[in-house]
Amino acid sequence: MFNVIQWTSIVRVWFRGTFKFSEDADYFMLIQPLYKLLYLFENPVRISKCINSNQYCIQFKMCYQKMRNGFQVLFRRFITFTDKSDYFDLYRILATISAIHYDAFCWIDQTVWIMYRFLPILVNISYFYKAYRLILLPEDNTSAAVVIASIWGFTEGTLRIGIIETCYGTLSKIMSFLNDRSYRQQDALVRQQRAALFVQNNRIQFILVATMLTVAAWFMTTQLFSRDAFMLQINGHVVDSTAIQILYGLLCNVWGLIYVLSFAIFYIIMNTLQLEMMILLDGITNVQFTVMDGATRQIEILETSGHSSHMQQLVFWSILQPELNRHISRHVELLDNLKEFSSIVGPFSFVQYYGTFALIADCGFILSIEGLSTNGMIYLIFVTVLVFQSFIICRGIEKINDLNEAIGLVLYAGFNWPELLRYNKHFRYQHAAARHTLMLVIGRSQKGFQCSYGGLGGISMERFAQLMQKSYSLLTILLQFAK
Repeated sequence: MFNVIQWTSIVRVWFRGTFKFSEDADYFMLIQPLYKLLYLFENPVRISKCINSNQYCIQFKMCYQKMRNGFQVLFRRFITFTDKSDYFDLYRILATISAIHYDAFCWIDQTVWIMYRFLPILVNISYFYKAYRLILLPEDNTSAAVVIASIWGFTEGTLRIGIIETCYGTLSKIMSFLNDRSYRQQDALVRQQRAALFVQNNRIQFILVATMLTVAAWFMTTQLFSRDAFMLQINGHVVDSTAIQILYGLLCNVWGLIYVLSFAIFYIIMNTLQLEMMILLDGITNVQFTVMDGATRQIEILETSGHSSHMQQLVFWSILQPELNRHISRHVELLDNLKEFSSIVGPFSFVQYYGTFALIADCGFILSIEGLSTNGMIYLIFVTVLVFQSFIICRGIEKINDLNEAIGLVLYAGFNWPELLRYNKHFRYQHAAARHTLMLVIGRSQKGFQCSYGGLGGISMERFAQLMQKSYSLLTILLQFAK
């Protein structure tokens, strides 16, 4: 007899297990019931075979187990955080696929890599050829805008790769520093925060790649063969080969990955630097409690044993100095790496800022002609990505500056230093050293993290607002030409 309550419970358990992730979640739980239904009811004869023999079931279970193990091995390194986890492991793989960077092991690897990277460059050259043809034989405004936007985007992507490759040694040094998690490594809360960041960064990269693949599929099915400007041309004539055009379209989409993933490395570094700043800020905030708690316990022991106040002061300084030095050394390391990072993000953000400025206006011009059609949605998505990138880089730098200033504020106003650092002639050197160190840290914190668009103004949310205004102004000018 059909039991409604029983079947409702079964469905509820299956639904929860399928759509709610946990440590024992099964990647293939969704397809198991579907497979069984298809397997049994696709052919009535198969039902009797399945009843009489479980050969197919055994084969399926073996295949399923292999696939499951493969997925677990493949994704475990990106979703499970350990002491040896690399924040940038997934990015290196994606950077290789998208022709951004690859650490070759031998000359054969290097040769294959150069040949692979040269393919997207050929696409960029072909668009310059299209622009040359448009100068000789002008076409409609939309085709011209499409070609110009493509050239601008591809060229900006090339410049981004050039900056990353030129400064990859410095980037590698910063990545190694951020992967060194020895500071407050034993703190459970800090470990949890780092694990959450690790998963978040990888999740965002997967989302970016999935989004770009979706856009690529959309482009290949709706855009590529609908407009000559997107297809490979020779002497002004479209190449009459579907296979070549599909390959050409795929190589065009590689530039989309380049554009997005070349920014991802800076996003991951900024995210990680923000977290390390927050961890440092939390550590400095707890210095007074840590020192006083440790000193109180030690002094209570000394008092019971009849030691002098001199010994108690010695205990206090022996706890305070290492604790301060640990946090201040971390602050110095972070500022040094931020300085190195600013030397890279400066020219990168310069290219990104002015490239975005022109591309937003150009894509907006195309949208004004196409409207929110199938063709126009591609450009709307691209404009959204451009604005989002600009917002992230401006907000990220500003947030790092805010955290750096907060460290100085906590050191200055968050402690009862007159009570803690009482002058004692027997410990005058320790007293002077502590005061000098604190003043230096406060001064460096208040100075701020200097980062600019290649020397042309600082990176901040104010500059982001200016970018939006300038893009709108340029779009207004372009719309006047379209009339």
